[in-house]
Amino acid sequence: MNFYKNLKQIANESLHIMIVPHSGNHVRQLKFKRMFLHIFGMIIATICISLMFLIYSNIHLTQQLNNQTDDLSQLQEVNNTQALRINELENITSEVSQKLSTLDELEIQTRNLVGLKDKKSSSSQPVSRSSFRNTLTLPSITNPSAPMEETMKILATKMDQETENLNVLIGDVKKQLKFLDAKPNKMPTKGKITSKFGYRRSPFTGRRDFHTGIDIANKIGTPVRTAGTGIVTFAGWNSAYGKMIIISHGYGYRSLYAHNSSLLVKVGQKVQEGDTIAKMGNTGRSTGPHVHFEVHYNGQQIDPQRVLNK
Repeated sequence: MNFYKNLKQIANESLHIMIVPHSGNHVRQLKFKRMFLHIFGMIIATICISLMFLIYSNIHLTQQLNNQTDDLSQLQEVNNTQALRINELENITSEVSQKLSTLDELEIQTRNLVGLKDKKSSSSQPVSRSSFRNTLTLPSITNPSAPMEETMKILATKMDQETENLNVLIGDVKKQLKFLDAKPNKMPTKGKITSKFGYRRSPFTGRRDFHTGIDIANKIGTPVRTAGTGIVTFAGWNSAYGKMIIISHGYGYRSLYAHNSSLLVKVGQKVQEGDTIAKMGNTGRSTGPHVHFEVHYNGQQIDPQRVLNK
């Protein structure tokens, strides 16, 4: 009861404010209920607290916004860096792809030069790219922490080295093929070998003498073909060998074809391995139709069967 009584007493209390002009005239008096002043003070306090809260919230939101802006800037920077790395990797990948294509072409060219089948059609695959790529030992590939672009660059460098090695190999293979093409290692005609290289009993004197080539017998007119690519250095008559041809093959080799019935080439003419150069005959010092075939190496007569393909 006392509480309500006191509350009613406070509500009925008034606060008087007198406004006295400087001249002293017309004194004014303002009367306010004490309860009204309490309510007004509470409103003012509430507004101040609300303003303080809003200011604090604004500061906090501004700070969060600034932090998010910084994070966004960092993210943008990371994205730009990643974009540059991706672009660089794309360039390196393209370069590596081109180098792989070059290596493929070189591999095919090498296969063609040595007469190997394409790996897709060959079951044995004597030269597989897997064995070739195993030679590309990249230390950084075994290190997972190595940057991808560094690995790709090392791979590109290795492929450059392998490309250079393949080009050197192709050059060597071409030289070897040229040598093999020139080497007089093909039988010059069809027939039976009736006399070999070395000492024998002479069909003319019956004495032991040295036979400087091999004799291949067949019927007159059988085609005589060059044993290897070369240039005709002699095509004419020899008292002992009859109608004779000599071909220079280079690399120290010469071949001789004697006792022919007719000659089909001239001095200075270039002939390819297997070209028909004469017809078998029985001219010169001969006991029957055959071809006397000799091979000379570095000026020395050698056994033709040492170089002929079996």
